[in-house]
Amino acid sequence: MNPSLAIVPVADAVSRPDISWMKKHVPIMGVARALGLTVRHRKAKCWRAEKHRHGDASPSLSFFEKRNRCRCFVCDMRGGHSNIDLVMGVLGCDLPAAVRWIAERFSVPNIKVGRPEGSALMSPSPYRVGVSGSEWEVVVRSGMWGRMTHAEQAILFTLDNWKDADSGLTRMSYGGLMRFAGVGKRGNVAAAIKELARMHALQVSRGQRIGITRECSTYRVTLDNPKFLELCNAVFLDARKEISQEREYRASQKRERERTARRPNASSLQSIEGGLRPPVPPGVCVSDSDSKAQNQPQETPTCEGLNLSSPREPHANLSVPPGNREISAAVLAKLERDKATLRARGLL
Repeated sequence: MNPSLAIVPVADAVSRPDISWMKKHVPIMGVARALGLTVRHRKAKCWRAEKHRHGDASPSLSFFEKRNRCRCFVCDMRGGHSNIDLVMGVLGCDLPAAVRWIAERFSVPNIKVGRPEGSALMSPSPYRVGVSGSEWEVVVRSGMWGRMTHAEQAILFTLDNWKDADSGLTRMSYGGLMRFAGVGKRGNVAAAIKELARMHALQVSRGQRIGITRECSTYRVTLDNPKFLELCNAVFLDARKEISQEREYRASQKRERERTARRPNASSLQSIEGGLRPPVPPGVCVSDSDSKAQNQPQETPTCEGLNLSSPREPHANLSVPPGNREISAAVLAKLERDKATLRARGLL
């Protein structure tokens, strides 16, 4: 991999006092006494006496040991100051000078610039790591965790949590991996271990065969292996390319939609002065100016071209007026025959 892509510092970087540890563990009342403030009953006179009526005769600077902060109820807003802020306010110095002043008078551990204590990364990476100091940051932030199958993820995480604190080794059978990792088949366990070993994320020491049985294998999780870190970097670069292509495609689609909306001859919109409006319904004449409306006659909507029936045309589902009824000769002959039949039977 190209080392220029890395954003983590080099190995020989200088160290500095741990500011986070300093704010949390260096007692603020001890800092106040070292500054020359008289602290009584967790209170002291404010160093900004000009902001108080009587020179802060009644001390208003209170100290909170649990939060390791101080606050003047006259000058400060809610939240107050840390021990570093107190040094900066009393001495009138900047942040680096205040940190050096506390480090010279109190025992403060040093940390390496840019990498928290406990990070065991051996290869630079182009993504932001070292936030929590965990080895799993590389796997998750690079995208390698998403490329793994469920069996590979579960087995790797289980073996890392069951490892011995001194040796870093894990001895576990396939049955134990199936139980604790949630993998249902022995074949899936074997395939996952083989793939993890191929990626150099896991070292496998096969157990010796004793007769017809075999001892449990021993595993070592090697997330800091340089070859595994190179795979993580390659996966990260591939993901960056895919993300950039998706963003470019979405931006092009957005530009196309905007061009279509601004187009004057668009099928769904018509351009007018000051914006866009919906199309005019058919049969309605709308002029752009009053002069055109006066010079040109308005068109009257008609039903020409529409498949509509005449008002006088009879419909099958409507009753026909008596004046429009027409009876054919065959119907009249049938009626006469029915009448003759009824007369012969004496019904008429």
